[in-house]
Amino acid sequence: MSWKRYWTAWSRYHHSSGFGIHSPYAYRFVRHVWRQPLPYYAYEDIHQLIDTIKASTTSRERREMDLIDEREARLLFRVTNFFNPPRILQVGAATGIETVTMLEVCRTSRLYLYDAQLEQKALAVRVLQSQLDRIECYDDLAVAVDEFLQASTAGKPALALINVPVDQAAIKRLIDSGTVMVMRNLHHNEAMRGSYESACALMDKGQTYTNGKIAILLPNPKLQREDFLLWL
Repeated sequence: MSWKRYWTAWSRYHHSSGFGIHSPYAYRFVRHVWRQPLPYYAYEDIHQLIDTIKASTTSRERREMDLIDEREARLLFRVTNFFNPPRILQVGAATGIETVTMLEVCRTSRLYLYDAQLEQKALAVRVLQSQLDRIECYDDLAVAVDEFLQASTAGKPALALINVPVDQAAIKRLIDSGTVMVMRNLHHNEAMRGSYESACALMDKGQTYTNGKIAILLPNPKLQREDFLLWL
């Protein structure tokens, strides 16, 4: 996977500035969401939270606990801020930073968290303590997706963050509902790459944006089917 990222480096960098992108929607999304240079109010909180975890862990521990990269955390905040979804689905708790990052956008949003091993993730539980009144926790993915889709409001955007591999049936339900999806760990986890490729194959309309590590999928039927390789 790494050699492919080197091979596409120039084209990704070129597109990340908007060059060669003909879709007005994609141009706006790349310029104002993917590569927005201006700082947001949440950036300092994100930095402090990640820095605190880094100070008390080794690099190996951080890999094992799936600590999100700060650039990806900022992107996740920008995506959430752009769509401002009242309902969010998260698959895999990781360290909990992603949850806090997304919930910081709107005080009234609620998050549906699936992680069958959440009780064993002491760090994530500790990070999530301040947000537990806004989180519904599940140990069954199908149930989590059911509850999330039932609670989602027609006409309003819904967002799903996928940190760990999911089955094709769950992906199809999210695509059919028009849920915006963010997928992480594409370069480290072969199964995650498989989930992403399955999602791309199932989308007959809409756009995807990726740098080979993290991907954003917009299964919007009003958008022409396009894939964008970018630099973050």
